[in-house]
Amino acid sequence: MKKIIALAVVFMMVFALASCGNSALKNAAGKYEGVQSKFVGDDEWETGGFSLELKADGTAVSTRDGTDYSATWEIEGENFKMTEKFLGLTIEYTGTLKDGDLHIYNGDPADALTYEYVYKKN
Repeated sequence: MKKIIALAVVFMMVFALASCGNSALKNAAGKYEGVQSKFVGDDEWETGGFSLELKADGTAVSTRDGTDYSATWEIEGENFKMTEKFLGLTIEYTGTLKDGDLHIYNGDPADALTYEYVYKKN
């Protein structure tokens, strides 16, 4: 009987930890509209024309110029990471997600050739 109770307790603890780990994904999941984008070295922002759907299972769909690209994503605190498949290439994004504002870069934020995207959660 003690073994059964111990096993049940272990199962509940594992289940509780698994649900806690997914809460950040669940909270961040949703549809994000692109607000503005630009190369880091440019002075002028482009507006709209892109979006991002983050799914609670860690997958995503990035839409630019009417084309959908598959991606995976993760979040730890405010630190956001996404890996997108684009024309056979893998593009890594990093940035922050805070209060529904997602700000990401597809490279080094100090590099003038890095693209910068700003999204707002719907």
